[in-house]
Amino acid sequence: MRITLLLLITVLQAQAFSVPSPQGIPVSRRTHGGVSLLRIAAHADDDGKGDNDAMSSTARGRRRGKLKDVREGSLMAATLETGRVPYGEQSRKFRRTVFSHGDWVEHRSSSSHIITNLRSMLFSGVVRQLRSQVLIVTSAAAFILGWNLIAVPSLGSLPFVSPIMLPPIPFTLSSPALGLLLVFRTNASYARWGEARTTWARMVAHGRNLIRMAGVFSDDKVAVQSLGKAVWLYCRTVMNQLSSPEEDEPFYRDEVLSTYGEKSGLARRILSSPDRTLAAWKQLSLELHGLPAVADPKALIETDKSIIILGECAATMEKIYSSPVPLVYTRHTARFLSLWALLLPAALYSSFVDIGQAWAIIPASGILAFFLFGVDALSFQLEEPFSILPMKSFCDQILGSVDILAGVGGGEA
Repeated sequence: MRITLLLLITVLQAQAFSVPSPQGIPVSRRTHGGVSLLRIAAHADDDGKGDNDAMSSTARGRRRGKLKDVREGSLMAATLETGRVPYGEQSRKFRRTVFSHGDWVEHRSSSSHIITNLRSMLFSGVVRQLRSQVLIVTSAAAFILGWNLIAVPSLGSLPFVSPIMLPPIPFTLSSPALGLLLVFRTNASYARWGEARTTWARMVAHGRNLIRMAGVFSDDKVAVQSLGKAVWLYCRTVMNQLSSPEEDEPFYRDEVLSTYGEKSGLARRILSSPDRTLAAWKQLSLELHGLPAVADPKALIETDKSIIILGECAATMEKIYSSPVPLVYTRHTARFLSLWALLLPAALYSSFVDIGQAWAIIPASGILAFFLFGVDALSFQLEEPFSILPMKSFCDQILGSVDILAGVGGGEA
């Protein structure tokens, strides 16, 4: 118990000195459309055992009815569709949450419910992702328990047969170092997520500003619309560069061709370019400096600064995407944690046997392994932030603001 308390205190102390979160960036829980994972799991549990082939027609009907009430593409929709909660790499595309007022209300009202949090652990994607690590640690604890309580009394007369026990002092001394390694790695990963989210916000803001200034300086609304589409094309191309080719490439091609037309030479040129981001960036400059009826040429120079910033944003995101947390740090932390967790049951046995509760090393080892490996898994999930950021939503925001900022249709004063 002293080992556990010391490790938890170390983690909490290190978190107290961590870098504060970026201003204006909400930390989103796994809640989609205002529905928590507990409710997702409850729906899946009500509908059957998770296998679509084994579901009754009645269960399928109930599931189809529930799908009408959830957001398309959300984690809840995927759970109701497949009958199981996606986890690991499969779940990342369902975690691109954009919070609204209802989501914040649900987030504030449900995060402090102890019973809800404990029940949702049974359906947690993190739990399922860590089952191999937890199983290995609990298996080691079960082996130590069986060896000490069964094998040693039976084979005690043989040489080299002795109980497997370790003193708790080495774990007491090493737990602060392990806690600091885990916390600093998690903070570094969260900082990468925060920088990526801030950079996307900056890109959206300067993209809209570019369209706004062009709409003020030029009276040719068609040309301003074309510039707005070029801004969207650039941001959408950056998203494609930061996304999985298998997941995004077909959608990227379809969206570009549907926006510019199947026979558009510009769309074909961008799609066939060896560096799509640079090609879209150049096209954005050409659209800006090709605006007709600009009374003040100096205005184009000032507006061009937003294009420069858009290029800097793309470079920042390329830096995050191509450079992980130093691998030597990650690997050392993983090895430290793995060895520490595997040897922990031997130290726990020496503590629990003194109070006549030796069997408790199995659940204690499993719980500690889940939380410690869970912290490490969270850092891996945040280290590459782009596959869990709603980049498509950011690009749609720019495309949706083109007509308003260009003064066309409903956006015309």
